Amino acid sequence: MIVNNLWMMINEFAPYLILGFFISGLLSVYLTVEIVQKYLGSDSLFSVFLASLLGVPLPLCSCGVIPVSAYLSKHGASKGSVTSFLISTPQTGVDSIFITYAMLGPFFAIYRPIIAFISGVFGGTLVHLYDDNKNKIDDKGCEDDCCDEESKSKIYNIFNYGFVKLPMDIAGPLIFGLVLSSLILVFIPSNYFDMVGSGILGMFIMLILGLPTYVCATASVPIAFALHASGFSMGAVLVFLMSGPATNIATMSVIYKILGKKSLSIYLFTIVISSIGFGLLFDFIFPGLNVLDSGYMVSHLLGSNIKFILSLSLVIILFNALRIKYFSRNKINNISAEEVFIDGMTCNHCVDSVRRSLKKIKGIKDIDIDLATGRLLYSGSADIRKNVEKSILSLGYKIKNQ
Repeated sequence: MIVNNLWMMINEFAPYLILGFFISGLLSVYLTVEIVQKYLGSDSLFSVFLASLLGVPLPLCSCGVIPVSAYLSKHGASKGSVTSFLISTPQTGVDSIFITYAMLGPFFAIYRPIIAFISGVFGGTLVHLYDDNKNKIDDKGCEDDCCDEESKSKIYNIFNYGFVKLPMDIAGPLIFGLVLSSLILVFIPSNYFDMVGSGILGMFIMLILGLPTYVCATASVPIAFALHASGFSMGAVLVFLMSGPATNIATMSVIYKILGKKSLSIYLFTIVISSIGFGLLFDFIFPGLNVLDSGYMVSHLLGSNIKFILSLSLVIILFNALRIKYFSRNKINNISAEEVFIDGMTCNHCVDSVRRSLKKIKGIKDIDIDLATGRLLYSGSADIRKNVEKSILSLGYKIKNQ
């Protein structure tokens, strides 16, 4: 029964998620951090608006968005625009929009990115008005030779990010979400939570569940699907989909370090008010909406053979991502390489941010970072370790003692 539910869900959202992977690859090449930074440096409400708009399609989780935000902050982006980016980005992304359409229907797939954008603008505007001290511009961006990906073709980078790097970030949480969703569907009767699953009470339950939990925008969808099937209203589910991806304990501590106490308070206030408010609004606009009657439109147009091939392809992509993440070996064989263990990296965006920052250090040469263990190996001048550690700490990460 559990296996059947797993395969049913994979069979339905595989076409959407694979398409989302490809579009995410395109965004990774053509919508870079440097491009985002270019338009967020002005101290104006327009930069807040633009930051939220740019953040909506990017497939960054609540932890992965932190080093990008730290980079933007260091390079002159205002606190308002950084906060706007921090709020809108982890709530959604191209990949999560497609899987939302597959599992929760078209209304939800449209509503979700819209409210991510609005909540980002709302929170960023509050910070702009009440706590927007202009950040100092730090050093320059990457030097001409610091970005390894630039030496490779755009087609390679599109497919490498979309079908290798991004799946490495979401494969574990997504598989966990699918298994948890299947367990809920099997062991919790349909409409079991009808008495508490609607209205303010159901939304506060979802808020308490979502705020401290780390779950990415894509992996949260199958969990939300199962919660709705067990009796929670779509509005309550929306609260979980906003608060879960946007916040967790680790993220909040880093935001406090980067932006300060007042901006963190505004950030949390925005998530709470927006999720409850938009949840109530959704239930008011679409009362009694059943996702089983609204989703799965395009997938039904595909033949069973095509759906099977796409589903099998998705399974291969996800397990290959896990293989690379947890069983690949370090590339540096230099016995004189220095070793540092980094605490707080959760995705390949974290790795890329650390690598980008380290390559600005004069005298550093080879760099290899293992995401699974947090192990950094580098070689270079003997006197650069302090600069390496300073660079890592500036991104909001910690150095682990081994």
